[in-house]
Amino acid sequence: MSRAEAYDCIVVGGGVAGVAAAVAATDRGWRTLLLERGRVLGGMARSFPDDRLGGEMDCGQHVLMTCCTEYRALLRRLGTAHLAPLQERLDVHVVDEEGRSARLREVHMPPPLHLLPSLARLPWLSTADRAAVGLAVTRLRAARDLDALDSHTFAGWLGVAAHGPTRQAMWDLVTVATCNLGAAEVSAGVGAFVMREGFLRSRAAAVGVPRAGLSRLLEPAIDAVGRGGGEVRLGVAVDSVLHDGAGAAGVRTSSGHELRAPRVVVAGPAPLLARVAPDVAAHPTLAGWQRITTSPILNLHLRFDRPVLDAPYLAVWNSPLQWLFSRSRLHGEPGPEETVVCSLSAATDLADLPAEEVRDRLLPHLHRAQPRSRDARLIGWRVTREREATAALRPGTGALRPGPATPVAGLAIAGAWTATGWPITMESAARSGPAAIDHLARTRRHSPRAATLAASA
Repeated sequence: MSRAEAYDCIVVGGGVAGVAAAVAATDRGWRTLLLERGRVLGGMARSFPDDRLGGEMDCGQHVLMTCCTEYRALLRRLGTAHLAPLQERLDVHVVDEEGRSARLREVHMPPPLHLLPSLARLPWLSTADRAAVGLAVTRLRAARDLDALDSHTFAGWLGVAAHGPTRQAMWDLVTVATCNLGAAEVSAGVGAFVMREGFLRSRAAAVGVPRAGLSRLLEPAIDAVGRGGGEVRLGVAVDSVLHDGAGAAGVRTSSGHELRAPRVVVAGPAPLLARVAPDVAAHPTLAGWQRITTSPILNLHLRFDRPVLDAPYLAVWNSPLQWLFSRSRLHGEPGPEETVVCSLSAATDLADLPAEEVRDRLLPHLHRAQPRSRDARLIGWRVTREREATAALRPGTGALRPGPATPVAGLAIAGAWTATGWPITMESAARSGPAAIDHLARTRRHSPRAATLAASA
């Protein structure tokens, strides 16, 4: 016989949602245990040493905006907000593969006028296109019930689908990056939310790109939880959530070790819940998530012998490249070389191709969009991909996203895919963690400090 370890709260999963939940639980005075099966924190927003190209590599390029208030608050709580600074105001370089360029930036005017001067100067939009954008902005600001738009595609609701690729490219520039779906696929409710929160609600629509690996932004959570009497354990996989007629009782690890707590949060993608609590995931109140498909993200990392990008990061108009980032400049890496990350969301056409074919398909586009790369020598490269990176929020999926509650007392769920009101982003994950803790605090108010329980080995 061995003694099972007892905690006030156990969080399963060390991604952004899990870290946010563990910190929120710790701040409530709960002795918290965070378990992550990987060797670093971050989950779908993690980083690791790049043994091939040098420096740190993220599993996928992530960007934040001024509206990402909860994620930024989490970084401030952890003391790492300085590693993900925001611009003073929105200012994004946009180029195409024909040598044209522009800057999408705000001016000191009330919204939505703060973006109209730069939109008017975009060389890809005709006069009719600009008028259509203005009408779309008016419609976005006038929409009241975004949930009622969930049965439409964003492009269909805006009426741009029938007006050629130019207008749709305008909206794809945003929806593909934020929703991992094009405007013709994403739910109108989600697309409208992104545009309103990110660009139209206020004049502060700045962008921020992390200056360090994503896991480094979350690492101080280990000390934060520890100072509250809890613990973060990496490399520990959970096999199952323990619960009985009275509610959650703890977890069992893959090594058979039982860890006890009256509160458990399963924080991560929906398949994690299905793996550790299949009976809970199959309950009619939660089973709808199984009808939500996923969308992939792919990143091509290219290391050149010299700088090749016109800016530390830029968007590429109507191109498979989508967005380009200079990891070298953003991370302050020494030396004349430059590592470029070509970040491709909604990368269904490329997700299963051999890495060499991905490279060969995208390099010509890079040479056209950034001509300096033609004369640079490619000294290293690699492809990273997340085939099930995010839930695909197509029309009709809004009602399928569950809140933090489960049929089991003391068991809550968190993750970017849950019903936070946000698309599948780090902000959604950061909101879901505290929401799960708040739910547990409201619904299970008995003394959290559990006595050590006996358990069989």
